[in-house]
Amino acid sequence: MVSGGYRPTIGFNLGMSAYWFASSYKWFILLFILIPDKVSQIVPGGEKGTTWGLILGTGAVWALFGPAIFGRMYELSGGWLRNRGPWIGLGSALTAVAVFVVFGAESVWMIAVGYFLLQVSDDLGTGPYAGMVADTVPAEHRGFASSVLGGFKLFGQIASAIAALILGRIELIFAGIALVNVLCAAWTIWTIRDLPNAKRVTETRGFVADYVTPFKSYDFRAVWFNRFIVAFAYGCVTGYALYFLQDMLLVYRLFTIELGGPSMAAQVLALTISFAGILGAVMSARVADKTGRKPLLILSAGVLATALFPVAFLRDFTPIWGCVFLFGIGLGIYQSSDWAVASDVLPNPDRAATEMGAWQSSETSVQILVGLVMGPVIDGLNRVGMGYGYMAMVFVACSLFLISMVAVRAIRSAR
Repeated sequence: MVSGGYRPTIGFNLGMSAYWFASSYKWFILLFILIPDKVSQIVPGGEKGTTWGLILGTGAVWALFGPAIFGRMYELSGGWLRNRGPWIGLGSALTAVAVFVVFGAESVWMIAVGYFLLQVSDDLGTGPYAGMVADTVPAEHRGFASSVLGGFKLFGQIASAIAALILGRIELIFAGIALVNVLCAAWTIWTIRDLPNAKRVTETRGFVADYVTPFKSYDFRAVWFNRFIVAFAYGCVTGYALYFLQDMLLVYRLFTIELGGPSMAAQVLALTISFAGILGAVMSARVADKTGRKPLLILSAGVLATALFPVAFLRDFTPIWGCVFLFGIGLGIYQSSDWAVASDVLPNPDRAATEMGAWQSSETSVQILVGLVMGPVIDGLNRVGMGYGYMAMVFVACSLFLISMVAVRAIRSAR
């Protein structure tokens, strides 16, 4: 054990990361398949991308500030709210309620309400939780902790896809999301019970000032921007993958295995990304602390762009699957390092919950652009010529991954 209660063991880090596993389990299946499928059942085919994009983008406006708001509330709180556990427990309980709102939604408006509730409840737990690596993990162990966290998040996606395939019935899939969220919250709360709490903040300049302050740091801006463009590229692909399969493929066959339809094919791709991502994260776990995080981030961006580009021209599921497998490897390499890099460059570690909440906006804010811009662009170009919209989606994503390779070099203080 090292000082402060943190243990650099697999078991401890898995427990500490369990709530991220639950968050990944939930969002992956909801955003990749369940909510887009609900929208496509309600909205005519030519407008489904725009409608789903509107829901995704408007809901993400809250997520731009939500983690930092609840992180700041945690830092200012006293009494029993000085512990991270109650925040995680409340966030998990409200998430379970929000999941069933989405399940019961029978209109676009109710889907939007459910999605917004999911965002708020998720931020309630993850706001205080997000600063834990920077708060409690010594710098020499952050690469390892980040790799375990990233790998476990990807394993959450695997578990989510497998559970959907096994359970089959939609009501069981939604119930499983709620149950996993509650159980993983309990696991994390138990694991972190001896970790020190963040130092209570007694002086504050107001939320806007506290939110903006870390952006005055050059390295924080560089890390934020890099994660923003990677998340934007990833969101362009995953947010509309189901619609791409529905509109562009006629046969859903992996080698000689008949998959039956686009939903099953999407689940197979989701599972492939996650499984390959685990491989990428495991391969990078110990390397991150030895060789540094920046080389891994540059390598991952190159792999992601290389793997994705051919998909724009492929109409056969098997080679698409091969590209997606390589894409997952790149994603795992990326996730093995990005949390550690963010923890390394925080301007004020005593305000880790607020500042990591601001950093998380790099990922949540992209949903606004992915939703409000990418959805209409895809629908509009597809009306000009079917497939043009999806080709543009792939080209934009590949360009952003390549830009990321340059942006990482601008980070000064991270290794």
